[in-house]
Amino acid sequence: MNGVNNFLTGVLWGQEVDGKWEWISNEPSLRKPEAYPNSITYFKYLENQVVKVAIDRKMLREKTGNFVNHEGVRFKPYYDKLIRLLLYNEKTSEKRFHEDEIIEKEKTLETEKEKEDEIEIRPQHQSILYDEALPVNSYRSADGTLYHYILPAFFRLIRYLQRTNREYAIILRTMGDDSINFLQNAQNVLSNQHPNFLFEKLTNVNLNPGRIRRTGKLRKEDEKITLELPNPHDQDELLSIDDEVEISHRLKQFDGIHAIKDDFNYWCDNDYLYSSSKPIWFDPEKDIDVHDILFDDNFRVIDPNDSVVDIRLMNENTQRYKTVSFEHYSQLENVFAVQADLMEILENENYYIEKVEECERNLADLLSNTEILNRMRY
Repeated sequence: MNGVNNFLTGVLWGQEVDGKWEWISNEPSLRKPEAYPNSITYFKYLENQVVKVAIDRKMLREKTGNFVNHEGVRFKPYYDKLIRLLLYNEKTSEKRFHEDEIIEKEKTLETEKEKEDEIEIRPQHQSILYDEALPVNSYRSADGTLYHYILPAFFRLIRYLQRTNREYAIILRTMGDDSINFLQNAQNVLSNQHPNFLFEKLTNVNLNPGRIRRTGKLRKEDEKITLELPNPHDQDELLSIDDEVEISHRLKQFDGIHAIKDDFNYWCDNDYLYSSSKPIWFDPEKDIDVHDILFDDNFRVIDPNDSVVDIRLMNENTQRYKTVSFEHYSQLENVFAVQADLMEILENENYYIEKVEECERNLADLLSNTEILNRMRY
């Protein structure tokens, strides 16, 4: 489970001493240990060691993907806990028991020849459970174990938004290539194909992802953000918008579920500076009924070169959007951006609901404090 390993490397802290890594963390934490202001996450340590150009991210993923079997072995209990929470069927279910029996049998076959006889036409190491159709919103690991694809807390949030009569859009903001699978799984669940999630209202799912490109030098005249969206009349053609006011307006007109691929190369080329990452926009005068909230486990408020959200507020004097200075980011955490916590999301299926409500309360407080808001904008 590469994703779980990757998450853990981003919430475990240490420091380099005499050229060697030393652990500080005894357990995962989103927060830097207060007694060690120079500590960094193990993910950041590896990133500094490995990534010189964007293509090096592949090597980084390989290193983080096997974390608990090597240098992170001491943290394997936390990995095992997350894996249990990700299981598609509860341990007490008949289906879970059936699949566990098969998996255990495959693991205990006495010889490789017996295993080959048991699995004659399947790729090596692949479970016979691959013969069974996948349930809605699931995927199998190589050993046949069935996991959630999109976490249940996501669908609980949608039911909450529907039952509270909200107008909403959910946009997957990714720097990878996982959007199609996400959209297809979301569409299946939201069309009431999943027995545990039945929805009173239909939700539109746009299966054609858009893209945000960033070009030019930061804080220079040639800095530009471009939104590219599929032409609804010709899916092979892209509509390009490079005016930020229009981009913000267009995104706020979205309805249902969408996906946009952000510009990883630009973020990487700018040393992971927050102001070169995933942009979101807010105009305090005009966006009184719209509230953008970006959930990302790489959003942080401790290091401007280790955060993936670019919060841009409208400057009323220039009528242009401007990146908020990083010194104010701690005041905008849990307002426009949330550092997503996989452990909490899996343990608490109301996680997203509670965070949305917290962000709404905090935005109301921010808007009532014009002095702080103006310092951020000008």
